Amino acid sequence: MKRFTLTHGLAAALASAAIVAGCLGGGDDDAAPATAPSASYSAARDTVATQKGTVAAAADSTASLRVFKAIPFAAPPVGALRWKPPQPVTAWTGVRRSDSFSAACLQGNRPFGQVGSILYQQTEPQSEDCLYLNVWTGATAGSSDASRPVMVLVHGGGYLLGAGSLPNYSGRGLAAKGAVVVTLNYRLGPLGFLAHPGLTAESSEATSGNYALLDVIAVLAWVRDNIAAFGGNPANVTVFSESAGAGISSVLLGSPKAQGLFHRMMLSSLGSLPAGSNTTTLAQAEAAGSTYATNLGAADVAALRALPAASVMAGAGSVSGPIVDGVVFPDQLDRLFATGQVADVPLLAGWNADEGTPYPAFATTLAAYDSTATTRFGALAPAFKAVYPASSDADVLAMAYSPMRDSLFAWQPWTLARAHAHLARAKTYLYFFTRRPPYYADQHFNEQDPPSKYGAYHSLEQVYFYDNLDRSAPPRPYTDVDRTLAGAASSYLINFARNGDPNGTGLPTWPVFAGPSSQTMVLGDTVAAGDVPFRAALDFYDTFYTQALGRALPF
Repeated sequence: MKRFTLTHGLAAALASAAIVAGCLGGGDDDAAPATAPSASYSAARDTVATQKGTVAAAADSTASLRVFKAIPFAAPPVGALRWKPPQPVTAWTGVRRSDSFSAACLQGNRPFGQVGSILYQQTEPQSEDCLYLNVWTGATAGSSDASRPVMVLVHGGGYLLGAGSLPNYSGRGLAAKGAVVVTLNYRLGPLGFLAHPGLTAESSEATSGNYALLDVIAVLAWVRDNIAAFGGNPANVTVFSESAGAGISSVLLGSPKAQGLFHRMMLSSLGSLPAGSNTTTLAQAEAAGSTYATNLGAADVAALRALPAASVMAGAGSVSGPIVDGVVFPDQLDRLFATGQVADVPLLAGWNADEGTPYPAFATTLAAYDSTATTRFGALAPAFKAVYPASSDADVLAMAYSPMRDSLFAWQPWTLARAHAHLARAKTYLYFFTRRPPYYADQHFNEQDPPSKYGAYHSLEQVYFYDNLDRSAPPRPYTDVDRTLAGAASSYLINFARNGDPNGTGLPTWPVFAGPSSQTMVLGDTVAAGDVPFRAALDFYDTFYTQALGRALPF
């Protein structure tokens, strides 16, 4: 089996290979591109006709890579359209400029979402009018060839934060490798997920609460209807995502409303689905929504819609996340897998070596470790302690972030991959990302200091898979090791988008994941197939979550 270590010599060799040619260097954020528009390029003359009107390429496009920002995919969800499924865009005449990104959707006030955090730094304007998407394409202007794989990114952010315009999500890296990349906004927090009896009553489908999911599905429908004009193949669409975006995307696997709109799926650091505890049902979400409305002083839906959007978003964390409503999300995802009611598409999924480090520690003292283990795991506490042994405060600090990693960000994609492979209807691929990035000496963050303690933290893999190192926020003094890894990881992802298989010329073989005894692809200083890590912990959480669910896992 081919294996390589990311050394300077190999970086030079790969740089000359076709799979990474021209893609190891970086550029600045889209708002300030390193390369000015070429002399022969004129954004004013470069237009694309969508079904609702004509859009012009952004001024920071080049002749070889065009960008279209802030294309509306739904009517503004304001006023009477607040808490409505996305409604059709009003057609426009003339040419719509696309030089600037739209405002982000209104964000929830999560402590780790503020500037100074290593996760989801949000500094751009926010608005309730936010249902827009962005397209990057290398297809030649005016070309009738619609053959490029399409990649639709669903951003993360705990269902409370994030936007398709964040620098880490730039489509330039993958578009330069041959994809047509689409990023998007979806409604967040209560504006994206509030269920309420009054909202259900006015719905023709007798449901409420999954507006964010419907936003993403509306983007996929827009792609089906419009992406050929940008050079993309609407019959070859990959949904790729991380964290909460992976949670939404995993729901799409089992949503009847999304069937046929995508053809491959990539899930990074899935933390909330498919199993472990039952996803909130419509009845439970309606009860929570009624309480939420009461706390806001709103007697009915009309009063809720009359509130300022900022007031609705106050305390947003208590109302967010997908809902099993019987319509958009018909049942618990593990049950949908158990009965085969999921899309037959290739799946690529995985997690990072240090997913838990940006989050609260399990415990910091031996006394707190014993108490927390007993409270959280009950009769299974001794089994937990066998997996995470500790006999001193120092031992506790050494394992403090592992339970978060293993119980959520590792166990969830591990379980989804096993369920997907068990169906044996499409190929499954699993990865484990281990690269510890470099930092400037004076970099500091809220959650860990020095930042080297983060390791391969939650969401780190994105800039490598997307070939966006130099657009990461904040920037880092990346080395040849990082650039070569980004070249390889993004080539794997592009191959997967093209063919449903990450393998390609010049890359170490990525084995198909066929079940628990299969290997994963380790992406780090060395890239090679290896054993799935943390198996003792993953086996423990199988036992714990099976007991918590009261039913067998779907494989």
